[in-house]
Amino acid sequence: MSTSFSLNLVGSSDRLQQFMYQLPTAVLLVDQEGRIVEANEQMLRVTGFFREQLLQQSVQKILPHHGSVEKLYEELLYKESESEAFVEVQWKDHWGNEKTAPVFILHQDAEESLYLIHFFQLGKDTGQDLTGRIVSKLTHDTSLGLFVLDGEARIVEASQTACKLLGMDRLQVLNKHVDQLFAGVPEQHRLIKKEWLDGVKLHNIATSWSNDKQRYELIVDANSLQDETGKTVGAFVLFKDITNLRSFEQKIERNERLAMIGQIAAGTAHEIRNPLTSIKGFLQMFLQSFSESGMDREKTYTEIMLTEINRINSLVSEFLLLSKPRDVQYSIVDLNIVFEEILPIVESQAHLYGVEVKLTSRGKLPLVVGDTELLKQVFINICKNGIEAMGEQGTLQISHHIDHDGDKMSIDIRDTGPGIPLYIIDKIFDPFFTTKEEGTGLGLSVCQKIIHDLGGQIRVSSKGFGTTFHILLPYL
Repeated sequence: MSTSFSLNLVGSSDRLQQFMYQLPTAVLLVDQEGRIVEANEQMLRVTGFFREQLLQQSVQKILPHHGSVEKLYEELLYKESESEAFVEVQWKDHWGNEKTAPVFILHQDAEESLYLIHFFQLGKDTGQDLTGRIVSKLTHDTSLGLFVLDGEARIVEASQTACKLLGMDRLQVLNKHVDQLFAGVPEQHRLIKKEWLDGVKLHNIATSWSNDKQRYELIVDANSLQDETGKTVGAFVLFKDITNLRSFEQKIERNERLAMIGQIAAGTAHEIRNPLTSIKGFLQMFLQSFSESGMDREKTYTEIMLTEINRINSLVSEFLLLSKPRDVQYSIVDLNIVFEEILPIVESQAHLYGVEVKLTSRGKLPLVVGDTELLKQVFINICKNGIEAMGEQGTLQISHHIDHDGDKMSIDIRDTGPGIPLYIIDKIFDPFFTTKEEGTGLGLSVCQKIIHDLGGQIRVSSKGFGTTFHILLPYL
């Protein structure tokens, strides 16, 4: 019974890889030179390697065969034709253990010659017990994040949801050591910690985590795992994503605070502006008189007072933005046009600070429903904050991505500044909170209210080296 044969799959290497990802058994994809070009999840599980340890390595790392992969293919074909049965080969795992298993090879005879080596009895879940089925369900079909570590702090199990928190695929995570996965990230800021192997337990602990695209609010449970002698052999951690719930609660809380501020503003704004108008009028008369009389010192003082009056007027205007729902002019907005119009303003501000502006989404942004002028105000404000945060140099990058799990797209504005400390990151949208000497603390509050009124959200992520604002908007 010959099961190794050639396939005419010209131009379908991507489909061949997708096919092997779906198989419940271990598979390697090898090129003509005998280099491993892909391994599926089951292969990583049974061999103990992580993906980067196999890619571009000789297939002899797993199959200790002398000669080319073409020779191996021909030998298997011959043995199968002689025995009319599946041929067993010797293979090695990550720890050097040698085992045997039946295999067959599919050969893609095309411009790019590839061999698919299928260990069709390694990784099957037939006869899986109830515990195994629960683990399989947790890793594939639930919204619960799960990581399982072995005694050496290698990740031996990871759910789809947990990998999403890292911004990675399961193939990039399985069998990796925690130190490799979080290289350069201090232990206290890691999503997965080795201290759980030392007996540290977590129960319903709230925490935040940011990858390069999104910030998550999580509830965490973690504990160690012991064998029958009481020796620690691993640990597990469970994550429940409560980002949407936390965002909803924060939105209600902030709206209540803004409503209170708005009531105060609405009641006092006109009372403040009336005397300010009179003071400003008289100061302008004094300025003209001092100019005509050559009283330069008095003229300078008057100009300073007028500047401060204008600052007060600006503050009152921001109060009014928070007071009550605005008469938003909803229309279909082309964000590409919006950014083309505000880019000169942002670039001129950036030039003063020696900052480079990169708009990587030029011409690619979708249409949204909103108010053009208010959206301009939000984008300019956040870009200006990023430029000022970088100081003398840096890069402001504007990009976008589609949130495929929802119905929104995200405008991502990232600076390369020092980042926002964790102890204040939850306060930056609070009215009057500011780290600037001359700031009012209302800019981000106003931006958040504008985006919320348009049915969107603003999120922020910072890892201590740069900050990214994610402005999520419903798109067409």
